[in-house]
Amino acid sequence: MRTDAELMELYRRGSRDAFEELFARHHRRVIHFCYRMTGDQARAEEAAQEVFLRIARAASTYQPTARFTTWMYTIARRTTLNFLRDEKEDGEKVPIHDNGEGRDAAEGLPLPGPEEWDPERIAWGEQLKEKFVEALQNLPEGHRSAFLLNRAEGLSYDEVATVLNITVQAVKSRIFRAREALLTELSGILK
Repeated sequence: MRTDAELMELYRRGSRDAFEELFARHHRRVIHFCYRMTGDQARAEEAAQEVFLRIARAASTYQPTARFTTWMYTIARRTTLNFLRDEKEDGEKVPIHDNGEGRDAAEGLPLPGPEEWDPERIAWGEQLKEKFVEALQNLPEGHRSAFLLNRAEGLSYDEVATVLNITVQAVKSRIFRAREALLTELSGILK
């Protein structure tokens, strides 16, 4: 199996198959990240498409000094921030909803199956998810990005620091503050 850096090099030399393999490998992760940042499936898919267009355009300048995913998330974050800025300028507020695949894209948790249709449990779970998404959206962008890149996308502190162009200590601080803010927001519902 080829590495992402090898696939980028092959794409740079003209291999469409290499780019298609990169796309297949990472497309869902990018959509997931963009969804968690925007709270809107359609915008997330649009942002993800733009991310891969930017990756394709920047292939000639890609240098494998860091992991491909670190570079990819840097592009994804910038692209998503542009979408959020445009949304803010439009004054839109987008709803959080199921991603159409039987999973809640905001949490990545399976929706309850027929055997779990306890109305009280479902109501509590939905309330918790809504509060979590609301609390996540209320975080300052830098804290939300650091938290999501580390906790949801699995990037190391070093990788998050590279994506956000900040120090590792700043990453740790942002993640800590994000966790504290989320716990404070959710403390009333978790009692």
